[in-house]
Amino acid sequence: MKFIFNNFTCDVEIFNKDNDDFVVRFYDKAKEQNDDEIINLVIVDPGYGYISLKIKGEGALLSGFLDEDIFITEEMVDAAINYIEDLIPHAKNRYMPYHVVRFKKASYVEYNGEY
Repeated sequence: MKFIFNNFTCDVEIFNKDNDDFVVRFYDKAKEQNDDEIINLVIVDPGYGYISLKIKGEGALLSGFLDEDIFITEEMVDAAINYIEDLIPHAKNRYMPYHVVRFKKASYVEYNGEY
């Protein structure tokens, strides 16, 4: 699946725990390793962010983190939220408070297989 906003496109992956809990990952599929590439040196790309959607009775809660270097405007974040509502039809037209943080990468922790 693809998320498209103006001239930006990225891949989208949905993780579904049950019919009421979803995690949506925004990422670049071209940066993902296939199993043949997971040997010695592996650079794992965390993607552009995650949004969690939880259906709660007649309502829903949405929260997440999106990389502000990619999701540069509020309109782009709103488009991602609307995209998720369209992906998950039983989330449409529900009361859905949300809190999505646009974060700036500052540092990271990694193990890449070399040490």
